[in-house]
Amino acid sequence: MFSASQTDVISLEQSSIEVDDCFGIDITKQGFDEKYKKSESVDFMNRIFDSLLEDQIGFSIDSEHECKFTKVRIKDSTRYDLPPKLKENFKGNQGKCSSAAAISIQHERDVCTGKVIDNHFGSIKRTDSEDAMASLGNIEKGDLIIRDLGYFKTKVFETIAQMEAFFLSRLHAKIKAFDENDIEISFENVYKKMLKENLTRLEIQVKIGEADRLPTRLILEIIPQEVFEKRIRKNNKEAKKKGYKVSEEFKARARFNLMITNVSQEDLPTDKVYLMYKLRWQIELTFKNWKSDYGIDNVRSMSYNRFMCLMYAKLILILINNQLINLLGTVLYKKHKKLLSKTKCIKTLSIYFEKIRAALFQRSKNIKEFMVDFTLKLSKKHWLEKRKNRTNFIELFELFICKSAQ
Repeated sequence: MFSASQTDVISLEQSSIEVDDCFGIDITKQGFDEKYKKSESVDFMNRIFDSLLEDQIGFSIDSEHECKFTKVRIKDSTRYDLPPKLKENFKGNQGKCSSAAAISIQHERDVCTGKVIDNHFGSIKRTDSEDAMASLGNIEKGDLIIRDLGYFKTKVFETIAQMEAFFLSRLHAKIKAFDENDIEISFENVYKKMLKENLTRLEIQVKIGEADRLPTRLILEIIPQEVFEKRIRKNNKEAKKKGYKVSEEFKARARFNLMITNVSQEDLPTDKVYLMYKLRWQIELTFKNWKSDYGIDNVRSMSYNRFMCLMYAKLILILINNQLINLLGTVLYKKHKKLLSKTKCIKTLSIYFEKIRAALFQRSKNIKEFMVDFTLKLSKKHWLEKRKNRTNFIELFELFICKSAQ
């Protein structure tokens, strides 16, 4: 399973050579293949992965202050094609995935501590909105749930509110909003009013949904004209392809970034709502690392059991690296007040993989020496670079901590 550190899938022949070279174990490629044929191999890897998820340690870059929420949960999914041989287990032909076989991975983590909450995978036939309904059971009181439109369901938001938890989302284009008198909001009229009063941002209390009408804050931010025109061009192109016209109502909505939340204004001021939503992009960066640095989407034609073992191996490696980066990032931030770049750290961890493996097998003395040496290397050339006109993670982190905590 150590081959999980490589972006390419190594052959059974290469595996047999490596295990002999590293551990002195003589096994043929046929022997390897027999191991993979057993369902117990998948169960074994699954148990290790579940154990690591259970035993995670959370690290906060600012331990002196408390988080306003129990957890700040960001979630998204990534999908990619698989070899047709796996179509019986992972049915494809949906959305961006064109193959007969494709996989969907749901990834959720707590921004406060860096801990992974959910990391399951299956067929792309299960949509994000279905996942939103199915995962309601693990939400706790005080959690803040931040997700994109794929997970949008008014019923989900109602349940979150009933559990005394919080949500933050964009407003779906097909969901109507009503004022306190149950009159539908005219976004065209709101736009004209904002222009007249020279406003770029406005908050109103609304109710959403046709049936139960969930009360929520609605924050409207007017977008630049060039962004608006780009949105309209994109939707006109899509509409033409599918044989319908873009409605005037959609055009009126397209002039805004529309956000809904049940977090109080005290804990999340109007001008910080869209900024807080940007936390969700951390998941997009995670998926980019998974594909470019771990090669998780680089899958050759193989048996189901072998694929599952290698998938769990990569997820295990990702979890271990995530814990290591979070730990060292916390230590170095407290010392230097600077953030580590996860992308840079992951690339270096890949190069250092053999040293990490050797240190782990030789136990305490070597792992301590390795950690000191590795921490020193990270503190020299692995800092997150501040990009012009980009909000950094520290600015986002400060949105959900209580500076007045005792």
